[in-house]
Amino acid sequence: MVTKVASRVFVIAALASVVGCASNSELAKVRSEAELARQTADQALRTAEDAKQVAQDADMKASRAEEMLNRGFKRSMYK
Repeated sequence: MVTKVASRVFVIAALASVVGCASNSELAKVRSEAELARQTADQALRTAEDAKQVAQDADMKASRAEEMLNRGFKRSMYK
């Protein structure tokens, strides 16, 4: 019974050390991919903020143009 437990503990420890080494070697790769993903997300956020500002400016200009057209139409109706 003790030998079974001891052998299982040994196998688990051996697997953990092998898996741990593989994880450590790939950890740098995962970190660099995560950093690249973060940079890409930051760039996408900046682009989206720029697009939002452009859309807000266009909406404001469209509203002004609509007001001008409505005033012109109303003036023409009174003539």
